[in-house]
Amino acid sequence: MPNAPPTGIDPPTTLENSPPWIKLLAGNPGVFLAFVWGLAEGTLFFVVPDVLLSLVATVEPRRCWRHVAAATGGALVAGALLYGWAARDMRHARDAIARVPFITSQMLAKEDQSYRARGIAAVFLGPFSGTPYKLYAVAAPAYVRELPFLAATVPARAQRFAIVCLLFGFAASWIRKRWQWPAKRLVAVHAFVWILFYAFYWNLLGRN
Repeated sequence: MPNAPPTGIDPPTTLENSPPWIKLLAGNPGVFLAFVWGLAEGTLFFVVPDVLLSLVATVEPRRCWRHVAAATGGALVAGALLYGWAARDMRHARDAIARVPFITSQMLAKEDQSYRARGIAAVFLGPFSGTPYKLYAVAAPAYVRELPFLAATVPARAQRFAIVCLLFGFAASWIRKRWQWPAKRLVAVHAFVWILFYAFYWNLLGRN
């Protein structure tokens, strides 16, 4: 059968005809990475999984819900580990978290004040206040029981992950439709946004 004549219109981009790295990112390897990143950042890592999730939302927005679920699951495991450690040995657990890069004494004090003022609701407000989840996890045994804390972890973490994915997904879709930018250019913009964010955030922490 003869080949169809060229139309001058590129076929729509789908996961099947995407570059291999996008297939890996949007597929099971990317989902597994989201889980590991959620676990790592919930314990001793210092870069949020939002970086990965927003990248998936930028290149394959319809598939990032699995990554959000995986990152939330990783955070839940991290919360359980830190809660158990702090319940047995609060001093050493807090000391270990305090040594994580960019964790400040002001953050530790803020998290205690938040628990005293709001109780379990502090876990929901933390993701939007710039205070890492790991601080709430390690302080939780002094204020709330384990089961309510872990139950609150799921919506508390998932809500921010979902919001970040929606923002990046909508922005990338709009740019793609408006200017027909390829994935590589969108990824470059994504990287620039996060570099700018962390440069500002870490500089702000350095001043406090």
